[in-house]
Amino acid sequence: MMVCGILMCTLPTVMLSSVRTRLLLPLAMLTLLLSGCLPSGCSSGSFDAIAPSDSLSRERAATVAADSLRHVRTIASTETHPLRYPRSLRYRPSGTLVVADAERNSLHVIAPDGSYGRELTSDAFDVPYLAGITGDTLWVFNAGSDTVVGVENGDVLPDAGFAIERADAASLVYAAAHSDAFYLKVLGEDIGSTLYQYDWNGTLQAERPLSQPYWRYAGFLRIQGDTLWSLSGFRPVVDRLPLDLETASASPDTLALRGFDSPMLERSYAFLQGDTHEPPLLIPSATFANGRLFVLNVRSGWVQVDVFGRDGTLQHRLIEANPQPNTDFFPHDLSVRAHSDGYDITLAVSSPDPAIVTYRWTPSNTLE
Repeated sequence: MMVCGILMCTLPTVMLSSVRTRLLLPLAMLTLLLSGCLPSGCSSGSFDAIAPSDSLSRERAATVAADSLRHVRTIASTETHPLRYPRSLRYRPSGTLVVADAERNSLHVIAPDGSYGRELTSDAFDVPYLAGITGDTLWVFNAGSDTVVGVENGDVLPDAGFAIERADAASLVYAAAHSDAFYLKVLGEDIGSTLYQYDWNGTLQAERPLSQPYWRYAGFLRIQGDTLWSLSGFRPVVDRLPLDLETASASPDTLALRGFDSPMLERSYAFLQGDTHEPPLLIPSATFANGRLFVLNVRSGWVQVDVFGRDGTLQHRLIEANPQPNTDFFPHDLSVRAHSDGYDITLAVSSPDPAIVTYRWTPSNTLE
Protein backbone atom coordinates (compact mmCIF):
# COMPACT_ATOMS: atom_id res chain seq x y z
CA MET A 1 0.00 0.00 0.00
CA MET A 2 2.36 2.71 -1.27
CA VAL A 3 0.03 5.26 -2.73
CA CYS A 4 -0.37 8.94 -2.01
CA GLY A 5 -3.22 11.35 -2.28
CA ILE A 6 -1.08 14.40 -1.56
CA LEU A 7 2.50 15.42 -2.22
CA MET A 8 3.52 14.37 1.26
CA CYS A 9 1.92 11.02 1.98
CA THR A 10 0.45 11.03 5.44
CA LEU A 11 -0.42 8.61 8.22
CA PRO A 12 -0.77 8.85 11.99
CA THR A 13 2.55 10.36 13.08
CA VAL A 14 4.82 7.36 12.73
CA MET A 15 8.47 6.94 13.58
CA LEU A 16 10.59 5.59 10.74
CA SER A 17 14.20 5.30 11.77
CA SER A 18 16.54 4.12 9.08
CA VAL A 19 14.61 5.67 6.20
CA ARG A 20 15.76 9.05 7.46
CA THR A 21 19.11 8.32 9.03
CA ARG A 22 20.55 5.73 6.68
CA LEU A 23 18.99 6.57 3.32
CA LEU A 24 19.00 10.32 4.00
CA LEU A 25 15.57 10.92 2.52
CA PRO A 26 13.91 14.24 3.30
CA LEU A 27 12.02 14.15 6.57
CA ALA A 28 8.82 15.10 4.82
CA MET A 29 8.89 11.77 3.00
CA LEU A 30 9.20 9.61 6.11
CA THR A 31 5.63 8.43 5.71
CA LEU A 32 6.06 6.83 2.30
CA LEU A 33 6.24 3.30 3.67
CA LEU A 34 2.58 3.25 4.61
CA SER A 35 0.44 6.00 3.16
CA GLY A 36 -3.14 7.03 2.93
CA CYS A 37 -4.86 10.20 1.85
CA LEU A 38 -6.42 13.22 3.46
CA PRO A 39 -9.91 14.51 2.63
CA SER A 40 -8.39 17.21 0.43
CA GLY A 41 -5.98 14.91 -1.35
CA CYS A 42 -7.58 11.57 -2.17
CA SER A 43 -7.84 10.77 -5.84
CA SER A 44 -11.14 11.40 -7.53
CA GLY A 45 -13.83 8.77 -7.35
CA SER A 46 -17.43 8.46 -6.30
CA PHE A 47 -18.17 6.08 -3.44
CA ASP A 48 -21.69 5.88 -2.03
CA ALA A 49 -21.74 2.71 0.06
CA ILE A 50 -20.85 2.82 3.73
CA ALA A 51 -20.19 0.09 6.29
CA PRO A 52 -23.28 -0.64 8.42
CA SER A 53 -21.37 0.16 11.61
CA ASP A 54 -20.24 3.49 10.13
CA SER A 55 -23.80 4.29 9.12
CA LEU A 56 -24.99 3.81 12.69
CA SER A 57 -22.07 5.91 13.90
CA ARG A 58 -23.05 8.72 11.56
CA GLU A 59 -26.61 8.63 12.87
CA ARG A 60 -25.29 8.91 16.42
CA ALA A 61 -23.05 11.85 15.51
CA ALA A 62 -26.01 13.73 14.05
CA THR A 63 -27.68 13.72 17.48
CA VAL A 64 -24.71 15.35 19.26
CA ALA A 65 -24.64 19.14 19.02
CA ALA A 66 -21.28 20.72 18.25
CA ASP A 67 -19.42 22.70 20.91
CA SER A 68 -16.96 25.45 20.06
CA LEU A 69 -13.21 25.41 20.33
CA ARG A 70 -11.94 28.88 21.15
CA HIS A 71 -8.53 29.74 19.77
CA VAL A 72 -6.15 30.71 22.57
CA ARG A 73 -2.76 31.08 20.92
CA THR A 74 -0.52 30.00 18.08
CA ILE A 75 3.21 29.59 18.61
CA ALA A 76 4.83 29.84 15.20
CA SER A 77 8.40 29.33 14.11
CA THR A 78 10.67 32.35 14.65
CA GLU A 79 14.38 33.02 14.46
CA THR A 80 14.67 32.84 18.23
CA HIS A 81 12.70 29.61 18.63
CA PRO A 82 12.44 27.85 15.26
CA LEU A 83 10.04 24.99 14.71
CA ARG A 84 10.68 22.61 11.84
CA TYR A 85 8.64 19.43 12.23
CA PRO A 86 6.67 19.21 15.49
CA ARG A 87 5.36 15.64 15.58
CA SER A 88 4.49 14.84 19.19
CA LEU A 89 3.68 16.84 22.31
CA ARG A 90 2.80 16.25 25.96
CA TYR A 91 1.52 18.29 28.85
CA ARG A 92 3.37 17.75 32.09
CA PRO A 93 1.23 17.72 35.27
CA SER A 94 2.56 21.22 36.01
CA GLY A 95 0.99 22.54 32.81
CA THR A 96 4.31 22.86 30.99
CA LEU A 97 4.06 21.67 27.40
CA VAL A 98 6.89 19.74 25.73
CA VAL A 99 7.05 19.44 21.95
CA ALA A 100 9.36 17.05 20.09
CA ASP A 101 10.76 18.45 16.84
CA ALA A 102 11.67 15.50 14.63
CA GLU A 103 13.68 17.59 12.17
CA ARG A 104 15.67 19.71 14.61
CA ASN A 105 16.17 16.71 16.93
CA SER A 106 15.19 18.80 19.90
CA LEU A 107 12.48 19.40 22.49
CA HIS A 108 10.68 22.73 22.81
CA VAL A 109 9.43 23.72 26.26
CA ILE A 110 6.35 25.95 26.54
CA ALA A 111 5.47 27.50 29.92
CA PRO A 112 1.96 27.04 31.39
CA ASP A 113 1.09 30.64 30.44
CA GLY A 114 1.91 29.86 26.79
CA SER A 115 5.21 31.71 26.64
CA TYR A 116 8.11 30.02 24.91
CA GLY A 117 10.59 28.62 27.41
CA ARG A 118 13.58 27.09 25.70
CA GLU A 119 14.80 24.47 23.28
CA LEU A 120 16.48 21.37 24.68
CA THR A 121 19.12 19.79 22.49
CA SER A 122 21.19 16.66 22.96
CA ASP A 123 23.19 14.24 20.87
CA ALA A 124 20.86 11.60 22.30
CA PHE A 125 17.89 12.99 20.36
CA ASP A 126 17.54 11.39 16.93
CA VAL A 127 14.05 11.79 15.43
CA PRO A 128 12.57 12.09 18.94
CA TYR A 129 9.06 11.02 19.90
CA LEU A 130 7.52 11.67 23.33
CA ALA A 131 6.54 8.29 24.74
CA GLY A 132 5.20 9.36 28.12
CA ILE A 133 5.88 10.70 31.59
CA THR A 134 6.54 8.69 34.74
CA GLY A 135 7.07 10.70 37.90
CA ASP A 136 9.39 13.57 37.00
CA THR A 137 10.87 11.81 33.97
CA LEU A 138 9.88 12.46 30.38
CA TRP A 139 10.63 9.45 28.20
CA VAL A 140 11.74 9.93 24.61
CA PHE A 141 11.90 7.23 21.97
CA ASN A 142 14.48 8.07 19.29
CA ALA A 143 13.48 6.49 16.01
CA GLY A 144 16.78 7.38 14.37
CA SER A 145 18.84 5.35 16.84
CA ASP A 146 16.22 2.97 18.31
CA THR A 147 16.97 4.20 21.81
CA VAL A 148 14.89 5.22 24.81
CA VAL A 149 16.18 8.09 26.96
CA GLY A 150 14.84 9.88 30.02
CA VAL A 151 14.81 13.65 30.51
CA GLU A 152 14.55 15.51 33.83
CA ASN A 153 14.96 19.23 34.46
CA GLY A 154 16.13 19.75 30.92
CA ASP A 155 18.89 17.13 31.06
CA VAL A 156 19.14 13.68 29.52
CA LEU A 157 19.65 11.17 32.32
CA PRO A 158 22.93 9.34 31.70
CA ASP A 159 21.91 6.08 33.37
CA ALA A 160 18.27 5.84 32.28
CA GLY A 161 17.10 4.22 29.08
CA PHE A 162 18.08 1.42 26.73
CA ALA A 163 18.32 0.41 23.09
CA ILE A 164 16.08 -1.92 21.12
CA GLU A 165 16.55 -4.01 18.00
CA ARG A 166 14.06 -4.34 15.17
CA ALA A 167 13.64 -7.20 12.74
CA ASP A 168 12.94 -4.73 9.94
CA ALA A 169 14.80 -1.42 10.08
CA ALA A 170 12.16 0.27 7.90
CA SER A 171 9.24 -0.71 10.10
CA LEU A 172 6.87 1.72 11.78
CA VAL A 173 7.23 2.13 15.53
CA TYR A 174 4.93 3.61 18.18
CA ALA A 175 5.94 3.86 21.83
CA ALA A 176 4.36 4.33 25.26
CA ALA A 177 5.94 4.60 28.71
CA HIS A 178 4.48 3.32 31.99
CA SER A 179 6.05 3.28 35.44
CA ASP A 180 6.39 -0.51 35.27
CA ALA A 181 7.13 -1.11 31.60
CA PHE A 182 7.87 0.36 28.19
CA TYR A 183 5.80 -0.65 25.17
CA LEU A 184 6.49 -0.64 21.45
CA LYS A 185 4.19 -1.39 18.55
CA VAL A 186 6.17 -2.38 15.46
CA LEU A 187 4.57 -3.00 12.08
CA GLY A 188 5.46 -3.40 8.45
CA GLU A 189 4.21 -4.99 5.27
CA ASP A 190 6.72 -7.85 5.46
CA ILE A 191 6.68 -8.42 9.23
CA GLY A 192 3.06 -7.85 10.23
CA SER A 193 2.34 -6.17 13.57
CA THR A 194 3.62 -6.97 17.06
CA LEU A 195 3.40 -5.37 20.49
CA TYR A 196 6.49 -5.60 22.72
CA GLN A 197 6.78 -5.06 26.46
CA TYR A 198 10.16 -4.18 28.03
CA ASP A 199 11.24 -3.64 31.59
CA TRP A 200 13.28 -0.53 32.38
CA ASN A 201 16.53 -2.46 31.96
CA GLY A 202 15.62 -3.02 28.32
CA THR A 203 14.81 -6.70 28.80
CA LEU A 204 12.00 -8.00 26.62
CA GLN A 205 9.26 -9.29 28.91
CA ALA A 206 6.50 -10.17 26.47
CA GLU A 207 5.44 -9.86 22.87
CA ARG A 208 2.00 -10.12 21.34
CA PRO A 209 1.48 -10.56 17.57
CA LEU A 210 -1.52 -8.74 16.10
CA SER A 211 -3.43 -10.72 13.53
CA GLN A 212 -5.12 -8.23 11.21
CA PRO A 213 -3.47 -6.50 8.20
CA TYR A 214 -0.59 -4.33 9.33
CA TRP A 215 -2.12 -1.03 8.15
CA ARG A 216 -4.99 -1.59 10.57
CA TYR A 217 -2.65 -1.03 13.55
CA ALA A 218 -0.97 2.18 12.34
CA GLY A 219 -1.61 4.53 15.24
CA PHE A 220 -0.37 5.72 18.61
CA LEU A 221 -0.17 3.75 21.83
CA ARG A 222 -1.77 5.31 24.90
CA ILE A 223 -2.02 4.15 28.51
CA GLN A 224 -5.11 4.83 30.57
CA GLY A 225 -5.62 3.18 33.93
CA ASP A 226 -4.67 -0.48 33.73
CA THR A 227 -5.13 -0.67 29.96
CA LEU A 228 -2.87 -0.29 26.93
CA TRP A 229 -4.83 1.40 24.15
CA SER A 230 -3.68 0.80 20.57
CA LEU A 231 -5.10 3.40 18.20
CA SER A 232 -5.87 2.96 14.51
CA GLY A 233 -5.52 5.87 12.12
CA PHE A 234 -7.42 4.28 9.28
CA ARG A 235 -10.49 2.91 11.08
CA PRO A 236 -12.57 4.39 13.94
CA VAL A 237 -11.66 1.68 16.43
CA VAL A 238 -9.30 1.23 19.38
CA ASP A 239 -7.74 -2.04 20.56
CA ARG A 240 -7.44 -2.58 24.31
CA LEU A 241 -4.96 -4.88 26.02
CA PRO A 242 -3.84 -5.49 29.62
CA LEU A 243 -0.59 -3.83 30.66
CA ASP A 244 0.84 -7.29 31.26
CA LEU A 245 0.95 -8.56 27.69
CA GLU A 246 1.66 -12.08 28.94
CA THR A 247 -1.97 -12.23 30.08
CA ALA A 248 -3.41 -10.78 26.87
CA SER A 249 -5.79 -12.92 24.86
CA ALA A 250 -4.97 -13.96 21.32
CA SER A 251 -7.07 -11.09 19.94
CA PRO A 252 -7.26 -7.62 21.50
CA ASP A 253 -10.55 -6.29 22.80
CA THR A 254 -11.60 -3.96 19.98
CA LEU A 255 -13.71 -0.94 20.88
CA ALA A 256 -15.65 0.78 18.10
CA LEU A 257 -15.91 4.55 18.39
CA ARG A 258 -19.69 4.88 18.20
CA GLY A 259 -20.58 8.29 16.87
CA PHE A 260 -17.43 8.90 14.85
CA ASP A 261 -18.30 10.53 11.54
CA SER A 262 -16.19 11.65 8.63
CA PRO A 263 -16.82 12.51 4.97
CA MET A 264 -14.23 9.81 4.25
CA LEU A 265 -16.19 6.86 5.66
CA GLU A 266 -17.47 5.93 2.19
CA ARG A 267 -13.92 5.82 0.87
CA SER A 268 -12.85 3.82 3.91
CA TYR A 269 -15.49 1.22 3.11
CA ALA A 270 -14.43 1.20 -0.54
CA PHE A 271 -10.88 0.44 0.55
CA LEU A 272 -12.08 -2.40 2.78
CA GLN A 273 -13.98 -3.79 -0.22
CA GLY A 274 -10.93 -3.53 -2.48
CA ASP A 275 -12.44 -0.81 -4.68
CA THR A 276 -9.66 1.72 -4.09
CA HIS A 277 -6.00 1.54 -3.15
CA GLU A 278 -6.01 4.74 -1.09
CA PRO A 279 -7.19 4.29 2.49
CA PRO A 280 -8.25 7.62 3.95
CA LEU A 281 -6.58 8.84 7.10
CA LEU A 282 -9.36 9.35 9.65
CA ILE A 283 -7.62 9.81 13.01
CA PRO A 284 -4.06 11.21 13.17
CA SER A 285 -4.02 11.09 16.98
CA ALA A 286 -6.03 10.69 20.17
CA THR A 287 -5.32 11.07 23.87
CA PHE A 288 -6.98 10.87 27.28
CA ALA A 289 -7.95 13.56 29.78
CA ASN A 290 -10.25 13.08 32.79
CA GLY A 291 -11.07 9.58 31.58
CA ARG A 292 -12.32 10.85 28.21
CA LEU A 293 -10.78 9.98 24.87
CA PHE A 294 -10.13 13.08 22.74
CA VAL A 295 -9.93 12.06 19.08
CA LEU A 296 -8.42 14.29 16.38
CA ASN A 297 -10.88 13.96 13.49
CA VAL A 298 -9.01 15.06 10.37
CA ARG A 299 -10.88 17.55 8.19
CA SER A 300 -10.09 19.68 5.13
CA GLY A 301 -8.45 22.60 6.82
CA TRP A 302 -10.04 23.03 10.22
CA VAL A 303 -9.88 21.45 13.65
CA GLN A 304 -12.43 18.95 14.87
CA VAL A 305 -11.96 16.95 18.05
CA ASP A 306 -14.46 14.26 19.08
CA VAL A 307 -14.78 13.34 22.74
CA PHE A 308 -15.66 9.74 23.64
CA GLY A 309 -16.37 8.03 26.92
CA ARG A 310 -14.42 4.97 27.99
CA ASP A 311 -17.19 2.84 26.49
CA GLY A 312 -16.49 4.33 23.05
CA THR A 313 -19.67 6.42 22.83
CA LEU A 314 -19.47 9.95 21.42
CA GLN A 315 -20.16 12.59 24.07
CA HIS A 316 -19.11 15.85 22.41
CA ARG A 317 -18.10 17.18 19.00
CA LEU A 318 -15.71 20.12 19.19
CA ILE A 319 -15.20 22.39 16.18
CA GLU A 320 -13.08 25.52 15.99
CA ALA A 321 -15.11 28.70 15.68
CA ASN A 322 -15.41 30.09 12.14
CA PRO A 323 -13.66 27.18 10.41
CA GLN A 324 -11.94 28.15 7.18
CA PRO A 325 -11.04 25.43 4.66
CA ASN A 326 -7.31 25.11 4.05
CA THR A 327 -6.28 22.06 2.09
CA ASP A 328 -2.66 22.36 3.28
CA PHE A 329 -3.57 22.19 6.96
CA PHE A 330 -2.45 19.07 8.81
CA PRO A 331 -2.07 18.44 12.56
CA HIS A 332 -0.01 15.43 13.68
CA ASP A 333 -0.72 15.14 17.38
CA LEU A 334 -2.74 16.61 20.23
CA SER A 335 -2.36 16.87 23.98
CA VAL A 336 -5.15 17.83 26.38
CA ARG A 337 -4.92 19.50 29.77
CA ALA A 338 -7.93 19.64 32.09
CA HIS A 339 -8.29 22.63 34.42
CA SER A 340 -10.99 24.48 36.34
CA ASP A 341 -12.17 26.40 33.27
CA GLY A 342 -12.43 23.38 31.00
CA TYR A 343 -9.78 21.91 28.73
CA ASP A 344 -6.80 23.23 26.81
CA ILE A 345 -6.38 21.26 23.59
CA THR A 346 -3.04 21.78 21.88
CA LEU A 347 -2.08 20.57 18.41
CA ALA A 348 1.28 19.99 16.75
CA VAL A 349 0.82 21.32 13.21
CA SER A 350 3.33 20.69 10.44
CA SER A 351 1.53 22.20 7.43
CA PRO A 352 1.16 24.72 5.90
CA ASP A 353 3.59 26.13 8.48
CA PRO A 354 4.95 24.46 11.61
CA ALA A 355 3.14 25.71 14.68
CA ILE A 356 1.81 24.81 18.11
CA VAL A 357 -1.87 25.79 18.29
CA THR A 358 -3.90 25.85 21.50
CA TYR A 359 -7.69 25.90 21.79
CA ARG A 360 -9.89 26.01 24.86
CA TRP A 361 -13.07 24.05 25.33
CA THR A 362 -15.51 25.03 28.03
CA PRO A 363 -18.18 22.31 27.97
CA SER A 364 -21.04 24.79 28.35
CA ASN A 365 -20.06 26.66 25.15
CA THR A 366 -22.22 25.69 22.20
CA LEU A 367 -22.00 26.75 18.58
CA GLU A 368 -25.07 28.71 17.44
